[in-house]
Amino acid sequence: MKFVSPLDTAEIISLQWMSREHPLPWSRTRANAVLLSDQQMPLQSVASVCGVSRQTTSIWLTNWEQDGICGLVDKPGRGRRKILSPDKETEVVDLIKASPRSLNKVLVEIQKRWGIKLSKSTLKRLSKKARLSWKRVRKSLRGKRNDEKFEETLEEIRSLMAQADRGDIDFYYFDESGFTLEPCVPYAWQEIGKTIEVPSSKSRRLNVLGFVDRECHFESYVFEGSVNSDVVISCFNEFSKKLNKKTVVLIDNAPTHTSNAFLDNIDDWEKQNLFIQNIPAYSPELNKIEILWRKIKYEWLNFSAYESFTALKENLNYILANIGQEYHINFS
Repeated sequence: MKFVSPLDTAEIISLQWMSREHPLPWSRTRANAVLLSDQQMPLQSVASVCGVSRQTTSIWLTNWEQDGICGLVDKPGRGRRKILSPDKETEVVDLIKASPRSLNKVLVEIQKRWGIKLSKSTLKRLSKKARLSWKRVRKSLRGKRNDEKFEETLEEIRSLMAQADRGDIDFYYFDESGFTLEPCVPYAWQEIGKTIEVPSSKSRRLNVLGFVDRECHFESYVFEGSVNSDVVISCFNEFSKKLNKKTVVLIDNAPTHTSNAFLDNIDDWEKQNLFIQNIPAYSPELNKIEILWRKIKYEWLNFSAYESFTALKENLNYILANIGQEYHINFS
């Protein structure tokens, strides 16, 4: 029965490091094979653990006995030569970025430029190597915003967050969101050949107005009717009654937040320690409560919530009542 010669402490430490940290997977596997053999594991068992043949494992052990660590590393020039040079790989990645929705178009361009025929799986490997991933493209209004105002507001928000961290103020995000029986259909793990179907139908709308801070302390107000400035003002009036220190609330520029009726109340709210911080137009990412709405719609609401308006109301109210306890987001 074949085993490696007993290993000394230095060899064991080197092989253990190699089995965990070496950048090449086969070198890690070979180092592990030597360690297993040193523990008197039979050759066939080592081969089974490593997923190779008995003969291959025997060759690894022989290489170790003859050349030590160097015998476990592939020699230069081994394996199939790369089809693309490093420079061409960089150009291919640029082509993928230029045509991110169609790898077939990239394959055609590669063959046209260099006469090289690649498979789509090769392009996918190059994409992953370049830290690209296939994911949903988002709609954005970022191009319409004023970047200078955005940066100024971002600095103001950072200052407010620092004051909140010191306990000088409380800092909240405010926004509204609506929920109906037409679900925001999420991604989900599903059996191949089967599809999860979520009920969908027209229904009344549940409007939720919410205040949330970075510790996920949450205050919400739910309405079945339409939300106008009077409704928003009423929510701010109720919220202001619960304050015990200066509180800044960040809001967007929705019409209900910029109406004369809303603006007429700002002086009274400031007397009650409630101050308003507006964000620039087309800057929704500054209002972190948007993350909360997405979590509710895409993750937290059960599929059964869409079976009836009553079920939707019960599920939504349960989630709203347990945000910060059972349902939590780290906004830091």
